[in-house]
Amino acid sequence: MFWNRRNSGSIALGPDGQANHLLALVSGQSRDGTLSSKTRIAPGFMLNSDPALGLSGRYGSPEGRLLEVDAEMSGPGDWIALHLDFHAGDLSEMGVLGFALRGVAPEMILLRACLRSGTPEGFEDCFFDKHILLHPEESTHLDALALPYRDRLPVTAPWRQLVIFLPTETFRLSIADLRVFLV
Repeated sequence: MFWNRRNSGSIALGPDGQANHLLALVSGQSRDGTLSSKTRIAPGFMLNSDPALGLSGRYGSPEGRLLEVDAEMSGPGDWIALHLDFHAGDLSEMGVLGFALRGVAPEMILLRACLRSGTPEGFEDCFFDKHILLHPEESTHLDALALPYRDRLPVTAPWRQLVIFLPTETFRLSIADLRVFLV
């Protein structure tokens, strides 16, 4: 059971704490599997892609790494992304939402992240300002959204996800760590 900020006493385990706890669980367990257009890595953490890409390959979570992906595409497609459930339905009292990602890739690749919010029509994506650059030397990326200044971000939503868009061409990458924060 996760604690609510309003009645948690001295413990403040909010939506960011829940997401970081899930990521810690994924990091702490060795797992591997094959990739498909809908790959569930763990409850609340998945990799989805346009079926037209013909995604195949493997993923793993070896000791010391959150996720390693070796992805091959056999066709043209429009998207592939990691999705992390982020249970922050009401952002009206919050000022900043962000993430930190530490990763590496054998060849330089660009990733893009957004906060996806459920709406009655489907969803709304609010993109972070900076692209994530992974290259052969491990590096850390940090980005944040100033919530009151984002027009395309619903203040309340029935569900949210941190979505990290990956290359739509064959790639390899390793994410050593991913953390989210909400203040």
